[in-house]
Amino acid sequence: MSKFSLFTLFLSATIIVIVAELIVNEYVPSQLSANVMQPSAPGTQADSQAGATQDAPGESAITYAALTQAGFKNFSLQRVPFNGILFESIDLRDFKSVKVTVNNLLENNRKRVATFYEFQAESGILAKEVYQYLREKCGKLIGASLNETGSFRESSFYVNYIERTDTAFLVVNAGENVYALTYLKDLHSFVSNLISQIT
Repeated sequence: MSKFSLFTLFLSATIIVIVAELIVNEYVPSQLSANVMQPSAPGTQADSQAGATQDAPGESAITYAALTQAGFKNFSLQRVPFNGILFESIDLRDFKSVKVTVNNLLENNRKRVATFYEFQAESGILAKEVYQYLREKCGKLIGASLNETGSFRESSFYVNYIERTDTAFLVVNAGENVYALTYLKDLHSFVSNLISQIT
């Protein structure tokens, strides 16, 4: 094979890699951001449409409208699939009892400042069982302690990680659902308002 052919082959491979990088790093995020609910003033058409979509039966109770009422500003809500790992450390990949909905809270549509996991038990009895299951799993963590304060709704506890002190990890049994919320501690008052609203 001539040097020119080798050069052409190398150049073609380089172009393919560059195009692949552009597709992954530019095209994919733009498509994801198209699915993110954009911030709008309460009462606008965009806000009412977002609420209608989120409030459909079987959908998440944590909606754009609920977050706005709780006082969150300059944010967007991004639905992501549940990968089976709670709080980036608790393996729930074998957990199939109820549907789990996950929403990321993005500040200025960029920085993730919170993640909300919603375990949709659809009955108070099953919700209590899910809560106890999560409590047992969290209680076995190494490098973390469990603090059951009962400060929210029927029952609640915090997971306190030794090395993750700037972030709160909270599990709440609320009616027919269980919520696991991880958020920057600066957002605590807003999260408290949110928990008082969701059902």
